[in-house]
Amino acid sequence: MEDNIKSSPEQKSVLSGKGQLNIKSILLIRRPLLSVFLLLTLSYFFIGTLYFLNIVTWGSQADFGWAVSDVSDRIVVIDVNGEAEKSGLREGDVFTGINDFKIRSFGELIEHLVRDVPGANIYEVDRNGNIFSIRVPNVPLGFSRAFMRFGFTWFLGTVFFILGVIVFFMKPEGRPSWAFLITMFNAGLYMSFLFTSKLSPEWLDSVYIFASAFLPASILHIAQTFPYEWTWARDRKASVMVPYILSLVLFAVMRSEASLVVDVPLYLKKICTVYIATSLISFFVSTIYTYVKPLSAISRIRSRIILMGSAVALVVPVVNLITILFFHLFLVRLPALNMLFFIFLPVSLSYAIAKHNLFDVDVYIKRAVGYVIMTALIGTTYFAIQVILETIILRPFLGDSAENVYPVIFALLVVFFFNPVSRKIQDIVDLLFYRKKYDYKNTVISVSNALTSLLNMDEIVKKIIGTVRKEMFIDKAGIILMQKQASECQTIFISDNPGANSEHIIGGCLPCDDPLLALVTREKKLITEYDIAEDSRYADVKDSCIMKFNEIGASIAVPLLYRNEVTGILALGHKKSGHFYTREDIYLLETLTNQGAIAIENARLAEQMKKEETVRANLSRYLSPQIVDQVVKNNVQLNLGGDRKIVTVLFSDIRNFTTITETRPPDQLIHILNEYFSAMAKIIFDNQGSLDKYIGDAIVAVFGSLVHVKNPAQNAIKAAIQMMKQMPLLNKHWTEEFGFSMDIGIGINTGEVFLGNIGSPERMEFTVIGDTVNVASRFSGLAKERQILLTKSSFITLDSHDIQCKELPPAEIKGKSGTLEVFEVIY
Repeated sequence: MEDNIKSSPEQKSVLSGKGQLNIKSILLIRRPLLSVFLLLTLSYFFIGTLYFLNIVTWGSQADFGWAVSDVSDRIVVIDVNGEAEKSGLREGDVFTGINDFKIRSFGELIEHLVRDVPGANIYEVDRNGNIFSIRVPNVPLGFSRAFMRFGFTWFLGTVFFILGVIVFFMKPEGRPSWAFLITMFNAGLYMSFLFTSKLSPEWLDSVYIFASAFLPASILHIAQTFPYEWTWARDRKASVMVPYILSLVLFAVMRSEASLVVDVPLYLKKICTVYIATSLISFFVSTIYTYVKPLSAISRIRSRIILMGSAVALVVPVVNLITILFFHLFLVRLPALNMLFFIFLPVSLSYAIAKHNLFDVDVYIKRAVGYVIMTALIGTTYFAIQVILETIILRPFLGDSAENVYPVIFALLVVFFFNPVSRKIQDIVDLLFYRKKYDYKNTVISVSNALTSLLNMDEIVKKIIGTVRKEMFIDKAGIILMQKQASECQTIFISDNPGANSEHIIGGCLPCDDPLLALVTREKKLITEYDIAEDSRYADVKDSCIMKFNEIGASIAVPLLYRNEVTGILALGHKKSGHFYTREDIYLLETLTNQGAIAIENARLAEQMKKEETVRANLSRYLSPQIVDQVVKNNVQLNLGGDRKIVTVLFSDIRNFTTITETRPPDQLIHILNEYFSAMAKIIFDNQGSLDKYIGDAIVAVFGSLVHVKNPAQNAIKAAIQMMKQMPLLNKHWTEEFGFSMDIGIGINTGEVFLGNIGSPERMEFTVIGDTVNVASRFSGLAKERQILLTKSSFITLDSHDIQCKELPPAEIKGKSGTLEVFEVIY
């Protein structure tokens, strides 16, 4: 792609669908079509080799020393050399006879030529009305002259066919590629045999007859498929086949009349010429119509390229023909050299077919003109300053000595003024018309340094987009961040703000199952809108993908690959200059996307670490550090949503806490409570419990809620026993330091609770609620100092002989009808 954007199917390309030799696609072609391709290729090069051997043979044959043009029934000499020049023949002479035979055509001239070496021909010449004879001896032609005379068109014909083969390799799946290959096959043969001598074997003459008959059919074929594929050609194969049938009939008639080209009747030659002319006119009419009334944006661009190539191809031959007809003046004397210009037509046609990523050139032409004008102004100013310096400043003051001083002063001005100012102005011009070239190395280094220092996703995305838009002058660019196991992908696009010297930033989302995103993710290579429009492999998603390209204002999509997975997509619009994306552009895009993919992955990891720290900080309020680590590493699954679950609730309360608060200083009390809560929380965590909350001096712990526990009641009782055994140690420390001690009572109950995040949007808290919690609280209030009380629901779950309990008298509990069985833990 300028190369146009094209990505090779293997991509590392440069641009897709756009110009790489696609061997893999060739091998996937249906076998019959591949056989046709191989047959055409082998046939052409076999015939071409035979013709080249004829050129070698003709090198030992006679050199007549002239070249003629058969125009308006006049055989005019257009080039003279060798023995003919020595014998007095001149350019512009007209042959009227040869070897005592009157002649009026080139065929008659060839028929009566003496070809023996040594030998001679006697020509009757008309020079400005004077008729006389000239005898020219025959000398060996030599290979170099034979090649210049006959091999030049053979070489051009071979180039024609090679162009067809290259285009076919680039886009083997397209109908235009096939039509172009067949056309170049016939055109190549026709061009090769255009200037010839006696052929061996004689059946090579039939090849020229074949090419003359079938060339117009193949031209009509391509006219129906390119630059726009007409509906009738796509739906009705008869429109394509009819011209070939006519050519087959014409070839059969010509071949039945003569086996040699020179023997074909004149009327058949005229029919063939008219057929060729009609086909060319049809092709150009179709191309012009497509340009004037474009049926699609790309068809107009293609038609423009073809018309430009045609203009270059025809201008010199047509002007040369006009000067010959009206002024008898030959701008290009050798007919073979005229053929050289025809190469521009197949070249432009092949370029338009193969490189389908052709952006609209209207803007390019306008800005190119402006660029030329501005550059010309710089040159004009440069020249004007020279004139002023010499004529107005130096000469009036220094007189004749100004010539000696001028070179020195001018050199100093060039070094210290002209060159720096010129470079600055030229940079401004380049920047103004979006033609300033970026420095690949510096761009990559600067972006790399910037990306390595960024961990914020928005900053990274904007840096990548900003670099691409700045360095390549792209009207719009954006990044689509692919999200695993998500329904939508985040997008951010930046474009020029119409009417303002600022950027327009648009954020949004795209469905992750969008066909375009799915295609780029699957292909893992650069995809352009023209790939989608023209590559038959994408026919199933053509409409939806083109619609998405138009919707986001992009023309190409470049994947951001990290460890061979697409983590994002860089979507680019068009260059403001109207230029095509070049191979260098694609290399830079690949480098930026690779670095960008790494930077984005680093940012995601950084975000994940922040989230983990947040999760760790929140969970540390409820769980032990070991369990928190397992949760963060996803070794343990948590359910933080609302749910009902059977758990064991431990309620611990300090006895006579109200009296304690009245007798202890606040700062001392806080210190004691912090030490108490820290010691108790550690025991709870050690037994795989979660700390639900502190209620004043009370501790609410839950076992079997966040983390699965085999027997929550047993873990809760073990924790309660350890808490009771810890209290004497704490009391000893407090007695020594504060002269103070306290005791606790614990209630434990097992049952169903509701657990989840509860609260307002401004403040949410994970907790458990339900009657089970209330009963545990009542049992805690019922327990005496240093007593652990269980409900029956907790007692019946015990399966360890290490824990011993005794049954106490049933007790009435506030909020419950009747009495509840009570069990005390013996420790």
